[in-house]
Amino acid sequence: MTPIDLMLDNDNELRFKVNIEGTRPGTSVCRLMLENNDIQYGFKGMQTQDGEISVVIPPLKSFLSEGVYDSHLEVVVDDRIFIPLEMKINFEKSVAVTAESVIRPRRTKVSASAVLLETPTATKNNAKTLSQIQNKKRKVKEDTVDDRKILELLKVIKQQKGK
Repeated sequence: MTPIDLMLDNDNELRFKVNIEGTRPGTSVCRLMLENNDIQYGFKGMQTQDGEISVVIPPLKSFLSEGVYDSHLEVVVDDRIFIPLEMKINFEKSVAVTAESVIRPRRTKVSASAVLLETPTATKNNAKTLSQIQNKKRKVKEDTVDDRKILELLKVIKQQKGK
């Protein structure tokens, strides 16, 4: 017998056509029994308007893992239990799609900076071109005294004192 495929994480409804014959009418109860190792799960059947038995199996993902389980339909009439149907049920997880955002490091922003060498005065005659500003910057660099120039000046002073 091929197993019946059901979803572990959804409600499942099974319907059965059950005929009870006897000499005297009795009260009957139907339930679907599902066996897992040493534990049995029972799901109560409800009679529908068209005379079928409907059994709703809730999501069982926290109780069962995927796989094939033995099950049977029990019909209890008065104080007697009948098992008119045995079957195997294959529980599977339904398809799930997950997504997560990816955080990428931010790129360093390109920046530019400028230094004002000289503030312009209010007269128009004093306006300077870029090349004039660059020439003045070179002159400032030339006029600066570094360690080498200081040593040369000290030598010159010592020589003049020695004379």
